[in-house]
Formats: sequence, C-alpha cells, structure tokens
Amino acid sequence: MPDTLITVSYNYQNTSLDLRDRITLSDDEALRFIDAAMEPSAGIKELAVISTCNRTEIYGVLGEPGQFHEWVMQQFLELKQVDLKKESADPTIFHYNESVEHLFGVAGGLKSMMLGENQILSQIKSSYDLILSCPYSFPILYHLFQDAIRVGKSIRTNTSLCRGSVSISLAAAELSRKIYAKFSNLKVLLVGAGKTAELTLIHFKEMGVVDFIIANRGQQRRQYLANKYFAEAIPLDELGPALIRIDIVIAATKSPDYLITLDQIKQAIPSRKHRSLLMIDISSPRNIEPQIGGLPEVFLYNMDDLDKVVAENLAKRKKEIPAAELIVQEIASEFDDWFKTLEVVPTISKLTGYFEHIRRQELKKYVHKTSDEDYQLLDDLSKSIIRKLLHYPVSGLRQQNHKGNLTVSKIDTIWDLYRLHNFEANSD
Repeated sequence: MPDTLITVSYNYQNTSLDLRDRITLSDDEALRFIDAAMEPSAGIKELAVISTCNRTEIYGVLGEPGQFHEWVMQQFLELKQVDLKKESADPTIFHYNESVEHLFGVAGGLKSMMLGENQILSQIKSSYDLILSCPYSFPILYHLFQDAIRVGKSIRTNTSLCRGSVSISLAAAELSRKIYAKFSNLKVLLVGAGKTAELTLIHFKEMGVVDFIIANRGQQRRQYLANKYFAEAIPLDELGPALIRIDIVIAATKSPDYLITLDQIKQAIPSRKHRSLLMIDISSPRNIEPQIGGLPEVFLYNMDDLDKVVAENLAKRKKEIPAAELIVQEIASEFDDWFKTLEVVPTISKLTGYFEHIRRQELKKYVHKTSDEDYQLLDDLSKSIIRKLLHYPVSGLRQQNHKGNLTVSKIDTIWDLYRLHNFEANSD
C-alpha cells in the first residue's frame, strides 16, 4: 500500500497556552518520540516533531493512517504524563496534501500567531537537523522539510510578508534605527522586568546591543533577568543616576505613576553633555512624563506611535499573503509530483510481479507434461500475454502520474483490487 503523510497539530488556535506549555517537547523528548515510532508495533515508517511555544506538531509517514492520533496521545501520556483525552484540546489532523501545504505555510510565516514571523523558519531547520541526526532513514520527510525550508526562504526573499515589525517590542527596537546607526557601543535601560521588557531586550540584543541595565521594583525578578542576560540590575530609586549613563530607555511596567519625570531628565542632561536620548514608553498607563518629549535632546515615543507602525506593517504583510500562498502552492505541487513518482513505481513493480507470479504458477503445471520445446513455446506465449495485459494499466498509471491526475485513492484502489498488500514478490 502506498505511504501516506499525516500531521497532528496542537497549536495556538486549538490548544490553550497552559496545555501547549505542558506538551512542549525538548530535543531529547522529540528523539524519544521518534524512537518510539520506529518500534515495529507502531506501524510508522517516518516521524518528525516541530515544537515551539505556539505549536507542537507530529508529522508521520505511514502505510496506513490507522490510529495515528491515538498513538500520539499515548506517547504524550507516557513521555509527559499528560492525558490528552481528558484535556479540552481538539488538534487539527492534516492528511497528505493538507499536511504538505500546512507545513509550507508554517515555514512561510502564514500560520504564525504573528503573521510573517521569522523565528519559525529556524525552528523548522532545527527539526530537520534533528531527524538527520537520527539513526534512521526518513527519505520522504527529508524531502518534505527541505522543500518547507525552501518555501520559507523564497517567501522571505520574494515577498514582503516577513518585513516590518508587527509586535510592540520589536517595533520599539527597530525604532531606534532612526536615531542610531551602530548598536554595539550603546547602553539600554529597561524599566520593568516582565515578559514585554524581556522580549524587547532580546530584540535589542539581536541588533547588537550588549550593555543593559534592568530597573525594577521587585529585586528577585530584576536580578533573574540580569543574571540571564549578563546585565546590571538596579532598584527604581536609582533611575536618576542611571539616566546619565544610558543611550536608550524602554519603559514597560504596569505602574500607575510616572517613573521617569521631567525634573529627572533635566537634571541628567548637563551630565550627559547634551547627548541624544531615545525614550520609548510601552507602558499602560504611561511611565514617562509626556512633557519630556519637548526637550531638544530627547526623542520620545509612546504606544500610540508604535501602534501606528505595527498597524501599517501588518497591513503591508496582509497584502503579501496571495503572493506567499502562490509560492506555497507551486512548491507543494513540485513535492506532489515527486511523491507520486514514489507511489507509482512500487505499484507498477508490485503489479508486474503479481502477474509474473501468476504466470509462473500456471506454467509449472506443464513442466512434466510437455517437451522442452513446447514448454519454451508456452513460456514465450505466456510472457507475451502478460505484457499485453499489463500494457494499458502500466502506461495509464505513468500517463496519469505525469499529468498529475494520479491520486492516492486511485493507487489504493489498484492495491485493493489485486490484493497487492498481501502479495510477496518471492512467493513463487
């Protein structure tokens, strides 16, 4: 029976954040998943895992789709002690073409919570590297993931789907490009130590900033981030002196008060020798006194400014969806052609072997009933009959495959009609 591709997808659209956290798989756990799939009793030929904060997906190649979803749930129960049957999660199951287009869409950023996200492509590359490191041969998944990476690169090269920030934290980081050309010698002050502040820090770090100060009311959280990113940690009452030393301020807290005031900045400016200061307030309510924006040395931006940037960039990305989807369809069609070649060759071989088996079995009846000369004539005659009987089925399969009309269901019908799944080529 021809192989088929199936995907079980737990993602941000069908699974809660809490459950996604509990079923996230590390590389070691993903390898254990793959090892379990290679047990003969599993009936799985190939397996790959993609696991991120927004999705955990299992890609399987099987001779029979069978109970793949149930097997996946059983593995999560054994490996993560999570009983998905008792959870309010209803994963999306993709079969063959849907599975291919889904993975290609994921690689291209079309399926991300943040449209056009770039990080997912590197995560797919990591999943591909993981199956390459396994002591198994996964030819179909190798080809599939190679094409997925090609889709991701093509969309990023030939469309604007992944260009321009569409998150507040990234917009805050990219906004600094308007003020500064180089980042390696800049010092950034983060006021706040929550998730938004940390994500903003990561974006600045990716741009080349290495020097950070983290100011936060809670000592434990600020010290945790400082240790994690090799930064300096200070309490909020030391903000005044810190303003003299920094180039960029990001305020990201939930404090109801102004944490940085006009008087503080005015006191810091002479010691700063009137150097430019970029201040970005992504707090709600605002933590930086608005009047500071009137100072000539200060560039002050708030949430409204960033929201406009994000909205404009998101609108631009949405316009690129049709072009990105066209790339997905083109490469999915190429994969489909390749996959169908894998299907038709073993089918033709199996069908030919089946007819040849019948011919030999019938010919054996006359081994001792005819002369050698007559037996040779029967042998030649039977070969000729088999060739003619197979001519139209074999040529038809090849033509339909070439034209792209050969579906998995048609192949399955042939296997079922001739019971090829029960036939062994060496069973003479």
